[in-house]
Amino acid sequence: MTLLFHPDDLIVPATDGPPASGRAVRQLLVEAAKAEGFVKPRAAALMHALARVLPHAGALFETIEQWPGDLASDGVIFRLNAGLHAFALSDPGGVLAALYGSDAMPSDAQLDRALARALDERAEELAVWLSHPTQTNEVARVAGLVAALIELCRADGLPCEVLELGASAGLNLNFPYYAVRLGQLSACAPTSAVTLVPEWRGRPLEAGPLAVMAARGVDLHPLDVTSAADRRSLAAYVWPGETMRASRLAAAIGIAEAHPPQVETGRASAFLARELSAPQPAGSRRVVFHSMVLQYASPSERAAIDAAFAEAGSQATPDRPLARVGIEWRADRGAVELRIAQWDGVRHRGESRIAALCHPYGEWIDWRGLA
Repeated sequence: MTLLFHPDDLIVPATDGPPASGRAVRQLLVEAAKAEGFVKPRAAALMHALARVLPHAGALFETIEQWPGDLASDGVIFRLNAGLHAFALSDPGGVLAALYGSDAMPSDAQLDRALARALDERAEELAVWLSHPTQTNEVARVAGLVAALIELCRADGLPCEVLELGASAGLNLNFPYYAVRLGQLSACAPTSAVTLVPEWRGRPLEAGPLAVMAARGVDLHPLDVTSAADRRSLAAYVWPGETMRASRLAAAIGIAEAHPPQVETGRASAFLARELSAPQPAGSRRVVFHSMVLQYASPSERAAIDAAFAEAGSQATPDRPLARVGIEWRADRGAVELRIAQWDGVRHRGESRIAALCHPYGEWIDWRGLA
């Protein structure tokens, strides 16, 4: 996933005098509360420590305080975390490395001192991370796509062509190579090095066929898993203490090295308009997937994406149906919804339905289905 952010919009004013806490600290405390709610004590400790230390970080603090957009929607704290994690990876014996790994949790005093040093000594590097297009590739979320595909294909058995918007390094496009367990149902590659087992809540998922003809995607700034720098970037976006996520990411990168995903560079709306206007084989379903992407797109980009769906949906038939599967934050950011829309020219004309509520990083799925 790439955030649609332009570095020229970044404001880095000079500061004089003592800092005053404000929106940056408030957002850190919001993120701390979220982490505590998800039982992520190391991430919560990082947020609380940053809330104490960041207001003394001069220009870096003001960069966040004067951010031109919404801190939550733009994932600004997420960017800062990535920069700090990158520093921790380069300093394996340090306090931050202990926080991000599985060693004993540093004390508040140790963490405050380590962060103050990092914010001072690495200010320029951290500013670059703040201005960077953010990239995440949380493969656990793709379990929701697999559930949606099974739900969609159960009635007619049509094979699917999958298109992903905001594909990053393309790790989610390799879902046919992952072992996916959805409640009592198993799918895809049972002996894979990547096993996705979200806690299954809600209704059981009924079994059905799953055939994937092709999977490809687009990203503004795709990452290349054969690049050591890009692999380090992907690793840096993992939150503190998420050792299982880090291991899963490494395994998914290994699979991508053996099975390179197809990700092109470009804007999602242009890619979608082109792909949806291309001839669709009879007896196949096109499925467009996006996860945690739309909040970063401009209003005009979202409108262009919707227009591409409307145009293609108007041409859909029962023999050439179209579906849209999105895993995105609800507008109030109170829940992550897995929504499915379908077009077939007869029964379905693009109505969006909530098929599940999900954990933001794929740890659980509360399934409702489409029945």
